[in-house]
Amino acid sequence: MADRESATNSISHFTRRALIVIGLVGLVSVLLYFANQLLGVLLLVFASVLVAVAIDGMVRLCRRYLPLSRPWALVLVAILIVLILVGLGALVGPPLMTQLSQLTQELPQAFQQLVDMARELPGVEQALGGVDEPARSLAQPLLNRATSALSTTFDAITSFLLVLLVGFYLVVDPAEYARNLLMLCPPARRARLGQVLGMQGQALRLWLISRLISMVFIGVLVALGLAVMGVPMAGALGLIAGLFTFIPYLGPILGVIPTVLIAFLQSPQLGGYAVLLYLVIETLESNVVTPLAAKGMVRLPPAYTVVVQLAGGAVAGVAGVMLATPLAVAVAVAVQMLYVEDLLGDEVEVLGQGK
Repeated sequence: MADRESATNSISHFTRRALIVIGLVGLVSVLLYFANQLLGVLLLVFASVLVAVAIDGMVRLCRRYLPLSRPWALVLVAILIVLILVGLGALVGPPLMTQLSQLTQELPQAFQQLVDMARELPGVEQALGGVDEPARSLAQPLLNRATSALSTTFDAITSFLLVLLVGFYLVVDPAEYARNLLMLCPPARRARLGQVLGMQGQALRLWLISRLISMVFIGVLVALGLAVMGVPMAGALGLIAGLFTFIPYLGPILGVIPTVLIAFLQSPQLGGYAVLLYLVIETLESNVVTPLAAKGMVRLPPAYTVVVQLAGGAVAGVAGVMLATPLAVAVAVAVQMLYVEDLLGDEVEVLGQGK
């Protein structure tokens, strides 16, 4: 009798554990399904967090040099941001919009001219003879998609304004949102998780500073260099190069493509000079500007960064590539503090620590 009751209890215990595991698997599956459906919203939320981190950094900077309370410093930062956006829009907005519109019209022509020049090289015509039509049928949709992505600005502007608005809401009282998030965690772990959130914010803030320095350096020098060389639409091309620099390693490669196409449209010699200019500027940025600004900045290993960017692109397209690196910074901080330090007991220099 006792053996039968023991066996029954063992079966009942096993059944309960199995049901718990099945329930957890089902819950995780449901959460992953909804996360996939809401991926775009989640990316916008994370972009808003980046904006909030950037604004919070500006507020801290104001309070360091001005005797202002946080609310008044936030008001001052908001006014400055509005004035900068309005001023830039009024001064360089109209010519940039004209250049961007012209750029979307001339990119297909530049691409076709580059293809025709390549076909004139010895042996290329014969090598491409059997794949001419398939190549054209494949390249044209890609080119159309690229030019349409450049010309479609309404969605991008709407998303930018939405991200900016949510970011301001988050930065008004970040402690309240952090407390609400920590309420979902076990009470014994809330203090440690609060430290992780604070370190993540610091690491992201330092990473954003490093990206901003690189973006301004690349964008301004590319625009000035192309203007001196006589390349048309230099302002728009410099703006594109600077914006693409936000994406480490892959961004500069993508940013040089429109510049090379437009320069080659004028002449092959000018295209070669444009490539040389871009290489010089990128070399200066990598070996002079970045090391000078490296103190206190956050940088990830190149291979790790490219891998996470490719993974982000596979999961969420262009937005995934753009946000993959800052998301990787936040994940790296969490892994270093919660896994390496707390679970493994090893000492590690956390990203952004002591900066």
